[in-house]
Amino acid sequence: MAEVHLLQRRFNQESAERLTKALEQAITANADLGPRWPQIRALGLSLQQLSRDLEQETDRMAFKLDVTPEVEAFRASLYQLAEAFSRLGTIAQTYPSRA
Repeated sequence: MAEVHLLQRRFNQESAERLTKALEQAITANADLGPRWPQIRALGLSLQQLSRDLEQETDRMAFKLDVTPEVEAFRASLYQLAEAFSRLGTIAQTYPSRA
């Protein structure tokens, strides 16, 4: 039986990285995750959009905030989170179907 991992309400960079690694390992190990490939691919599209939205909002925010080292570090963290979402989305979109 397939394992079910619930997403937390607050999805952060650490969670995204952990899920990315788990999905990469499952795909590399050719693990049978059951007939979930349509859902996994659809969620990949959602994560790709989330990544783009986060990057756009981060860019907009840059014009409204003073440039300080703290703000720059925060913006860098948001871009890293967007990149983690993007990588996870890309992996999910290429998840193989076992038709």
